[in-house]
Amino acid sequence: MAPFDSLVSFERDTPVLRLNHGKDPRAKWVLWPVLTWRVVAPVPKERKINLFQRAVLGLARAGVTQFREIAERLLIAPDLAGLVVLELQNMALVEHDGRPTARGLKMLDDIEEDPPDEARVGHVLSDPFSGKLWPRFLTGDLPVADVELNEDGWPVLLSGTAGDPWTDRTFSILPTSRDTISLARPSARDVLRAARRHWRQRDFDEVDDERDVPRLRRVSFVDDRPEPYLLALQVRRHESGDWMVDDPFGHGESVDLRARLEERLDTHNGLRPWLSPLVGSEGSEPTLGHLQAEAVWKVEERLTLAIRQHDDVRERLVAMQRALLEAELHDAPLDKWDDVLVKAQRAVERALRHLLAPYRDAEPPAFTRLARSDKRFNQRFLDSVASDLGFQSPLPKTLSSVRRGKVQYAERSGSGSLRPLLVLSLLCADRDEDHPLRTAGGAHPDLLHRLDGLATARDRAAHDGAQTWPKKVQGHVDTAFATVGSLLLPR
Repeated sequence: MAPFDSLVSFERDTPVLRLNHGKDPRAKWVLWPVLTWRVVAPVPKERKINLFQRAVLGLARAGVTQFREIAERLLIAPDLAGLVVLELQNMALVEHDGRPTARGLKMLDDIEEDPPDEARVGHVLSDPFSGKLWPRFLTGDLPVADVELNEDGWPVLLSGTAGDPWTDRTFSILPTSRDTISLARPSARDVLRAARRHWRQRDFDEVDDERDVPRLRRVSFVDDRPEPYLLALQVRRHESGDWMVDDPFGHGESVDLRARLEERLDTHNGLRPWLSPLVGSEGSEPTLGHLQAEAVWKVEERLTLAIRQHDDVRERLVAMQRALLEAELHDAPLDKWDDVLVKAQRAVERALRHLLAPYRDAEPPAFTRLARSDKRFNQRFLDSVASDLGFQSPLPKTLSSVRRGKVQYAERSGSGSLRPLLVLSLLCADRDEDHPLRTAGGAHPDLLHRLDGLATARDRAAHDGAQTWPKKVQGHVDTAFATVGSLLLPR
């Protein structure tokens, strides 16, 4: 491994490789850093005739033309000898009497004079972040793109003709000072494996790429030091409403490249907004698939990819966000907004259950700290706990007056509704100095009041009118995001 600023570096003016072109105003182009290693490999020349045909043609030049004599010389069956002679006749390499034609004699001379192999120069690509070699072999000269720098110094791809020019703006993924560049030189075996995987995949896929991929058998030279380039990746909208990355070598959609870009969504400022227009729907009639893709994007945009660590909570947040997008459609009924509240509360309840799991078997149980029948004592006690944790106090009466029995049920069953789970969380946080609710109190002092408001809104139908209800529901959605973020993803 080498430090970021030594040996090779990636800058705004690093040369760009572009393997696929075409006008698509809806596509986005991302420049991904790659290291290119020059390779020299001997490639066997393609045989114009097979070994049997060559042997029979050689015997014909020596005057051996009878099937049985050919068969005896080559230790093959007479029928096979006759079949080979017939093939050579159809190729106009021997006469009907078995003597070689002028073309046949020239074929033999060419075979004997040509070297068995030809040196082929190509390149393999490695990922500077992981050091892994791409399963690709690029023959010939590198396809360096025509670019110009925009007003901010970033590359713009140029294509088309003088009479019909075309430009594509780009977003560059450049290694930062926190990244380590891997300069591990690939071995000959690594190069052969990459070339063979590429050749096999081209043989299997329907590839939109005219570049040749040779069948390498050995490698004679690999550069000691790579050259840095930025590889142009085309990112497009998938028909499902999600986004996809095209394989630059013409092998359709690249799941691996999408995963690499996803890893950078939360670390490279501007990448997520750059790709955002590709997610969701463009038309007036989005499908559920489009809404689902947009909901996933918006949830991970607000909470980062870290929310994937809590997949059950993430699923409920996506369901909430999708319901919100459905409610915002122009012809959606008003009760769709109530569906958003139901899913928001379920997401928060699931997050609270995550927090309560470690305290399920605590002794004495947390609910025993509440009085059985002294409602005022419980209110004062919970107000005091909330204040100590940094939350606004006094709490709403609807929260501080939750019956002891409901809190007991939530603790023993691991379920329960929003308010009992909140009270139980307060009791656990009062015992544990490291409880996430303490951090949440400093960041969002009004969070408990907001969550009680979510429970209240969920308990009644939407009677506030079409003008005010959507705005209030959006506020409860923000509360759900704030709760999950502060409790499960503390920074």
